[in-house]
Amino acid sequence: MTTSEIINKKLNKIYLKGVRAYGYVGYLPEENVLGQWFEVDVTLWVDFEKSTHNDEIEDTVNYISCISKVETLIQTQKFKLIERLVGAIADSLLEDKMIEQVEVRVIKRPPIPNFQGSVAVEIVRSRSQTSHAKATIKDAIKAETKLESGLKSIPKSQIVDSGEVKIISMHTDGACSKNPGPGGWGVVIHFSDGSTKELGGGIRETTNNQMELQGAISALEFFAAQKQSTPVDFYTDSKYVLDGITKWIKGWKKNGWKTKDNKPVKNQEFWQQLDPLNSSNIRWHWVEGHSGDPDNERCDAIARSYTAKYA
Repeated sequence: MTTSEIINKKLNKIYLKGVRAYGYVGYLPEENVLGQWFEVDVTLWVDFEKSTHNDEIEDTVNYISCISKVETLIQTQKFKLIERLVGAIADSLLEDKMIEQVEVRVIKRPPIPNFQGSVAVEIVRSRSQTSHAKATIKDAIKAETKLESGLKSIPKSQIVDSGEVKIISMHTDGACSKNPGPGGWGVVIHFSDGSTKELGGGIRETTNNQMELQGAISALEFFAAQKQSTPVDFYTDSKYVLDGITKWIKGWKKNGWKTKDNKPVKNQEFWQQLDPLNSSNIRWHWVEGHSGDPDNERCDAIARSYTAKYA
């Protein structure tokens, strides 16, 4: 559906104003390390006429889900360009079939010397544009498939097998303000092809140790989902997590989740989630926090961004 067709159809609009999240998108080194606040305004073209009569959520857009998509992209992606971020937000929102067109405006205040203003990027993207882009990608895949079929006639000895992409290392960290208070966790995952993936989350009322544990749990849940049989190096700056999972947990389980002093194990529910995810394929390592390790610093930054969100 073209823009003029959308206008002629007289679709209704939903406005999401002032969606804020802390992220690390930017070309400047300071933006990548220190991060900054982003503010997003979104306009959604939606035919929600039915919902004005029957009061059913199925006949309109769940704007809470839309806000979550915007926040997650800002908090987890590390694009160099704000233009890339605004495009990713638009594409993510258009995954909802109820939305025919979106207008996304992203605002940031970059750390440029003697500059006190803001930078804003705006995009309007319709479902038809997204469909065209996907069709182009499909054509590229078909061409690649055709090429691969041609390779079958080449002797195997002449084909270099790049191997399956596997996880080679995982880094986690947790953070908390006031302890207990708002907290967050972050994960950085490295793959054998050089790519990385980041995970993060938070909660309004928690502790630092709980966030350290939740980071480890989330990382190992991701690892388990890959069904990888080869070992992976796991790095944490929490000796509480490291010693707990490699030393103390055997005694706790043997003693009915009690310590040597016969007291209930703190954060038992977290340890009981982490324990079955651990295996001989996980090689645990301790790394000193805030010592300049880039992956640890990145995990900390992700964790702090979620802490700030719930503060």
